[in-house]
Amino acid sequence: MIPIGVCEMVVVEKGNNVYSVHKESLSKTTKTALTVQHVLLHQIRRILNDEEFIEILAPVSSLTNDSYKKSLSDMTIYKQTLIRSVEKIYTLSPSIKEESQSYSHISRHLYESYQLELEMREKSINEVIETTELFLERLLNIVGLICSNVLDECERKITIPSLPFLRITYSELHELATSLDSSFNFGEEIPSYVKEEISKRARKPMWIINYPIGSRKGLYREDFNQPGYLATAELIYPEGFGEAASGGERVIDVNKISDHLKTSGEDISEFQLYLEMMETDGRRSAGIAIGIEPLLRYILG
Repeated sequence: MIPIGVCEMVVVEKGNNVYSVHKESLSKTTKTALTVQHVLLHQIRRILNDEEFIEILAPVSSLTNDSYKKSLSDMTIYKQTLIRSVEKIYTLSPSIKEESQSYSHISRHLYESYQLELEMREKSINEVIETTELFLERLLNIVGLICSNVLDECERKITIPSLPFLRITYSELHELATSLDSSFNFGEEIPSYVKEEISKRARKPMWIINYPIGSRKGLYREDFNQPGYLATAELIYPEGFGEAASGGERVIDVNKISDHLKTSGEDISEFQLYLEMMETDGRRSAGIAIGIEPLLRYILG
């Protein structure tokens, strides 16, 4: 498959016939993006190797459209299976969304995308946040140095954010959105237009934390220290670049997993092996998914 922007369609005439010809042409913009992406992926692996993460291959079944519709993804199950054997794992996982072309104007939607997924055994959401901050700080520093000439040509200067990143609670964000005439109902998932507005106003990466139960998709557990809230977080880029990463602590209680599947209308029998595994040898873990394409777009400006 050739990425969007690489192909140009050329119409040629031969006699009485008209032919549509695809001409492959790597534009300067595309070449720049691919060059920086190559460095980015290489440095991701190098940094995580230094931090003793083990790379795993994503399950092929996660490429199916049906898995995208499931309330509990194949990738989540796969990570919870392997985290019993090793303490820290990561994968560059492909994702396919079954959407019509009418969504193509929305920048947050990609039909095909990749995520860097980290999973760590016996870690809390705060430890995930700290790990992600250190990782991104180091990654942006290295990529900025290696690709300095390319970024200069793009007139892009990456501002390396100081640690820790900003944090805003769901409640604070709800109040802020209301004051900006971007209100939404408390307790529902934060709309994309609110995140986009907050991103435009931010000057450094920002974590959204303390989501009330029911306000996030995905199977995240309740925070032990804050009943009624989820042990989850979402990272927003500054300068209007939108969503960066999302993650949290996994639910390991079999009864809660079963209730979630039933509420989502899933066929419990399809998850029987997973439920048995969690009941006999489920391990507490937490993880985060960082979008590769949004990260590349942020680096290139």
